Amino acid sequence: MRFFLPKEPAFAEHFEKLSGCLSEITDIFYDFSHHFESAGHYWERAKQVEHRADSITHEVIRLLNQCFITPFDREDIYRLVHRLDDIIDLIENTIHIVYLYNLDQKKYFFDKFASFSKEATDKLNRLIAECFRSQKYTPLIGELIRSIHDLEDMGDLVYAESIKKLFAEEKDPVNIIKWKDVLYDLETIMDVYQAVSNTVESIVVKSG
Repeated sequence: MRFFLPKEPAFAEHFEKLSGCLSEITDIFYDFSHHFESAGHYWERAKQVEHRADSITHEVIRLLNQCFITPFDREDIYRLVHRLDDIIDLIENTIHIVYLYNLDQKKYFFDKFASFSKEATDKLNRLIAECFRSQKYTPLIGELIRSIHDLEDMGDLVYAESIKKLFAEEKDPVNIIKWKDVLYDLETIMDVYQAVSNTVESIVVKSG
């Protein structure tokens, strides 16, 4: 049975704002990757976006507790908003780790993951907008989900290649530990993009 849009449009509006936060922090991450300097400055900017995203997430949860009619199952909305917020948290944390570890010699894979993230953000934001607009499985939704999965697969390949190269080429064991932590976060970011797309897929399948 297809759900009808509620009279209260706040859910779609809040998810649009959260998508805006995701775009903003992804742009910060991408810009930082290409300059790879002033990590503290970029982290401060990312932290401000992360705080705004947290506020939006809390507002969505408040609406879930107040509204009688919701566009989708409450559990699905709860899962979707938290997983979106998780991506933002992870990107902020990745920049923070670079700052804390005082990493100033960028590894080649950092740019690759920044590009993956930028592309995945664009597709995920389109996917969420289409989910609220159509409230059913559409060809566009299927295409966007597949493309996000493809990006996650590419991230897995780069992660495996980078771990192997890191241990083969890096001579400083401390740097190995530091960059391994960064790599873990970068790969996890791509995993969560896929998790969000899977959540959207579950929503539209049930709603269609």
